[in-house]
Amino acid sequence: MQTRHLLALTLLAGTTALSAPAFAADLVMYDALDFAGTVAKAFTAKTGITVDVVEPGSTGETLGKIAAEGDNPQFDILWVDGSAVFERMLQNKVVQPVPQAAFDTAKFNALGTSVIPADHAFLPTGASTTAIEVNTKKVAADKMPKSWADLTAFAGHVAAKDPNLSGPSYQWLAGFFQTEGGVDAGKKLLGEILTNKKISGFPSGGKVNKEVLAGDAVVGINQDSSIISKQVAGEPVVAVYPTEGSVALPEGLGISSKTKHMDNVMKFIDFVLSPEGQAAMQNGDDTDYYFLPVIEGVKAKANRPAINFIVLDDKTASAHETEWKQWYRDTFVQ
Repeated sequence: MQTRHLLALTLLAGTTALSAPAFAADLVMYDALDFAGTVAKAFTAKTGITVDVVEPGSTGETLGKIAAEGDNPQFDILWVDGSAVFERMLQNKVVQPVPQAAFDTAKFNALGTSVIPADHAFLPTGASTTAIEVNTKKVAADKMPKSWADLTAFAGHVAAKDPNLSGPSYQWLAGFFQTEGGVDAGKKLLGEILTNKKISGFPSGGKVNKEVLAGDAVVGINQDSSIISKQVAGEPVVAVYPTEGSVALPEGLGISSKTKHMDNVMKFIDFVLSPEGQAAMQNGDDTDYYFLPVIEGVKAKANRPAINFIVLDDKTASAHETEWKQWYRDTFVQ
């Protein structure tokens, strides 16, 4: 996703303008999702509440900006992929529990209910997962991988993202250890799959797509919504869901522990979970628009398959986040 700053600003009237900035937003949202700006505009149009949408880049870059702000956070709302990162930020008091009222008013479907965190570290707004991206012009139908273990046959030609930069990638890595028999077994298998450091440390799903379509890779490990968006665009790729199971990747809304605008935060949450908010989340063709809805009565965009998810053990994943990310970087990134 390209870095972009979408500023929705409101003029401060009256004599206070002499001692305060001429413009200020009612909410500041940090995000790493394609649809966040679209939703913010729709929210402002409906409520008049303005939102400063700040997108530093990838999830990793967004979290890095928050870390750099330390005890003086500048955001009210954080909207990114991944449940484990929210668990860690709740433990570190970067975000606060989402109020029970938000969950009471939301009409979650079965998927939504399954990914609600017990400690309310975030509010799920949608979900996707990580799948195997296969270039159908490079891999014959009878050679298609079916499991993560099958990727050993493509060693040296498997593109992947660096979990230090990609939120979806860390969710996948932690889930990979969970579904592949534990950390040691998972590390061993990855060592047999990701043997080409030139293509195993990309910062984004777009880079993986590009490498699978036109580079040395023939398969990739990528967010399924990113693969689907390319399919819809007519590219020769398919998403293969591994037989071991697919670990859920929730899109989470989190609330800064130091926000002073809780009323507006709750109004934004109510909008996101409304029919209008959900429609705005699907009003585009980039990766994140192809999420699986977590609200009753909301249909996914065409070409978005429904799948059964495994829920990540967030407490274990968050406890080992620094360790596992560093191991991945030391082992697979140039």
